[in-house]
Amino acid sequence: MRNKALLAYVGPKTPNLGYKLEEFLSLVEVAGFEVAEVVTQFGRADTRFYLGSGKAKEIANKDFDVFVAYHSLTPLQVFNLERLFRRKVIDRVFVILMIFDKRAGSLESKLQIELARLRYELPKVKEYLRRAKMGEQLGFMGAGEYVIDAYYRHMVRRISTIRRKLEEIKRGRAMHIMKRKEKGVPEVVLTGYTSAGKTTLFNSLVNENKLVDGRPFATLETYSRALDLWGKRIVLTDTIGFIDDLPPLLIESFYSTLQEIIDADRILLVIDGSEPLEEITRKVETSVKTLGEVGIGRERIIPVLNKVDKISVEKVRDIRRGLEKYFTWFVPVSALTGFGIEALKAVLFLQVPGYDIIKASANSGAKGLRIGDVVLVPILRNNRES
Repeated sequence: MRNKALLAYVGPKTPNLGYKLEEFLSLVEVAGFEVAEVVTQFGRADTRFYLGSGKAKEIANKDFDVFVAYHSLTPLQVFNLERLFRRKVIDRVFVILMIFDKRAGSLESKLQIELARLRYELPKVKEYLRRAKMGEQLGFMGAGEYVIDAYYRHMVRRISTIRRKLEEIKRGRAMHIMKRKEKGVPEVVLTGYTSAGKTTLFNSLVNENKLVDGRPFATLETYSRALDLWGKRIVLTDTIGFIDDLPPLLIESFYSTLQEIIDADRILLVIDGSEPLEEITRKVETSVKTLGEVGIGRERIIPVLNKVDKISVEKVRDIRRGLEKYFTWFVPVSALTGFGIEALKAVLFLQVPGYDIIKASANSGAKGLRIGDVVLVPILRNNRES
């Protein structure tokens, strides 16, 4: 069965546009489409057709099955393009939802994805309903007024039900986090741009074998394991990755997943050091902005430069200079080879709160992080106070 997609970008010609389009193409392929062509048009998007009307008419004669726009399409744009092309029209948001739907595992992630999809579709169904009542031909997604109206009412009810179920899950998660905090066990969360190597780093730190496939959004739900750092016990959690131009409805729908990040004692922000410097800067900016939107300050972030086995020392220096706007330091590691993992553990040992660190002589037999003739011994504050 054919599934050829024609991709379109309408907007400014920015220096990093090539990387954005590569990422766009990768997302579409992961969603299961065969990319037939990528069309670009620089300038403001047309309110009626997204593309200029002349360009849209030209594209209508091309060989493809699905039209995919980079930016979110309005209901009017979808209606007009489907009527012109007589083919399915979607946008990048829908592509991301398709990937999420394929990879969701837990009940929570499935509900979050369904909620995001319904909220995404609702304005479009309202537009089709309005046009059906006006007696207009509905084009590619043709259906009668009664059918669309019934589907719209079903969507509204389903959204309400899902929100109620997610609220119950959120309360359960909050209770779990509260109990962990009462016991004094700190939590460290791995996050960062999608495909930065977060899960590989997670596996390396806790000796796990969690799925790694190198493609966007392999991780959709949180996954936690205990990590012992020379007697300092923490919970390490892997989370969903960020992506540029992530629409607000996806951030809102995944709020309970992001709650793990919000409540974490420290956040490991994983950065892919093997990419060009301008890409690294763009992705760090996206990650820092997304974390800021959920109320996380940079004082809780530990930046980790991953994949240093693929780059030179000089490039590491260039990256440090390029990221000075965001961070004055980072921990260089290679999650794949194990380089820098012990140094990262030492940083976590010293930075993660919840414990007091006392010094002991190396000859005392005390267990902890040994530095020269001194052993740093962690003491859980709750235990010490009791």
